[in-house]
Amino acid sequence: MNDDPEMVQDFESYEGILKPKVLKPLLSAFGLSVLIFAIGGGLSMLVGSDYQMLVAILSITTLGILASLNPKINAIQRTFPFGMYFILVFSLVVASMADLREMFSQGQSVVLMSLFLFIVLAVIGSLFLHAIFSKIFKIDADNFIVASVALSMSPPFVPVVAAALKNKAVVLPGLILGIIGYALGNYLGVLMAYILR
Repeated sequence: MNDDPEMVQDFESYEGILKPKVLKPLLSAFGLSVLIFAIGGGLSMLVGSDYQMLVAILSITTLGILASLNPKINAIQRTFPFGMYFILVFSLVVASMADLREMFSQGQSVVLMSLFLFIVLAVIGSLFLHAIFSKIFKIDADNFIVASVALSMSPPFVPVVAAALKNKAVVLPGLILGIIGYALGNYLGVLMAYILR
């Protein structure tokens, strides 16, 4: 896989993000994101309440993927760190609303323990399957580790792991794999939710 240092830096760096020549296209991309969100929200209003979340998630994901196929949109610099900034802010806000006293209260402790065990099983199980398939298809250890991190932890952790491995060549494939995982995860997550319902 081609390891273009400029492309890797574009994924990792916030440098120059406030310069007008970078910020203006980013704000256009942000406007497009808001429009896609509004369309997804509007489409969800057209269906019954049981399917509103399903339609919203899948329509926003699909429209986002279709928009990314446009060469002009795809060429906008610093979209990944710009989007990750909003993901991190969202995560911080959601985490700040957690009430630990409520989570660890006597009534909730069983639910919390069940959820914890499910997450442990899902993460360890997926890593185990990943290791088996990596062995079958002869994937090297560095790519196995980076792909596992990208898919289980998310793309922002890829550069950190690649630096620890002293292998910058795995950064770009890891980031791309993590982004694809975000998109496919939406479809597969909704599918599993409806299967297990």
